[in-house]
Amino acid sequence: MFKAKNLWIIHLLGWVLFMSLPLTIVSREPSADFPVQVLQSGWFWLFFLVYAVLFYGNLLVLIPKLYLKQHYVAYGGIFLCLLVLIYFSKPFERLIFSKFRQEQGREIGPEPPRDGFRDGRPPGPPPGGDARPMPRPNRERAVDFVSLTLFIVVWVVAMAVRISREWRQSERRAILSEAEKAHAELSFFKAQINPHFLFNTLNNIYALAVSSSAHTAPSILKLSQMMRYITEEATENYVPLEDELACLENYVELQKLRLNAKTSLDFEVKGQPGGIKIAPLILMTFVENAFKYGVSNHRESVICIAVELQEGDIQFFCRNRIIERSKDEERTGVGILNTQKRLDLLYSGSYDLDIRNDGEFFTVNLKLSGR
Repeated sequence: MFKAKNLWIIHLLGWVLFMSLPLTIVSREPSADFPVQVLQSGWFWLFFLVYAVLFYGNLLVLIPKLYLKQHYVAYGGIFLCLLVLIYFSKPFERLIFSKFRQEQGREIGPEPPRDGFRDGRPPGPPPGGDARPMPRPNRERAVDFVSLTLFIVVWVVAMAVRISREWRQSERRAILSEAEKAHAELSFFKAQINPHFLFNTLNNIYALAVSSSAHTAPSILKLSQMMRYITEEATENYVPLEDELACLENYVELQKLRLNAKTSLDFEVKGQPGGIKIAPLILMTFVENAFKYGVSNHRESVICIAVELQEGDIQFFCRNRIIERSKDEERTGVGILNTQKRLDLLYSGSYDLDIRNDGEFFTVNLKLSGR
């Protein structure tokens, strides 16, 4: 595709083609230098200037100020007025045929017989008739179809060029808008890691420290690694899968600090993640949802998380028992909706997400292609 700075080449080629049309039409003169004579005529360049003004006036003034602002009546009225003006002014017939004939001092086309005779003999009265001279026929056409056709072509091409440019700019703005929206949603998602998780984790670590537990230092290290990943490494569109799984494992290990005997947890990773990349924090939403709404201090609950890697494909499974909660604690599902939008933007056509809620268990099956 031509860049904007090279558009003048397209315009130049277009005008060369345009000039070749009237030259082709009037090139009935047997003289070899006839096209050169036409190009040297000032009337030809006046004809060319008329259509150049029509083209660029439509392209740069009428279309942006009237058509694109939906002033269709005014735009159509100007088109009809100019069409009528071309119809009556006949620029091709009058500027090229008539004016050029006068400039050259002869007719365009085969030279007519001198004084009505090709052999040069003086004219004589027609047999048995009057000696009055024959009237010269008027060769100007009633309708200048060439001028009308060129006007419509120039007008339509100007509309096509301008509308095509506007369409490309609109498409570019839409793409930029979607990219900015996706970036904003990603930033929002990264910033919305449940603050309660951080507070509860710090409280749990504090309790471990008070009891002089051997798990205190490892827990602090896991929290530090996880927060560093979220705030630094997860700024890219895609990250190594092993880093994402390490963050997920740290999150699960820290969540274990608050679980009691009533909760059964199963976390498993199968396959080698080496060389595979994934959008950051895609899986975290579903895992966070499982711990937030699948854990109870009073009821038996179960959380099952599994990641299986096969030939570059990532199969994620997450299942948790649904614990009843009061309405003021119910989640609106914004996190999951944001994740679905991110999947649409980053994995369009290359992922399969199945979310099921049977009233007792909430199950997520996600399959996507690694990068």
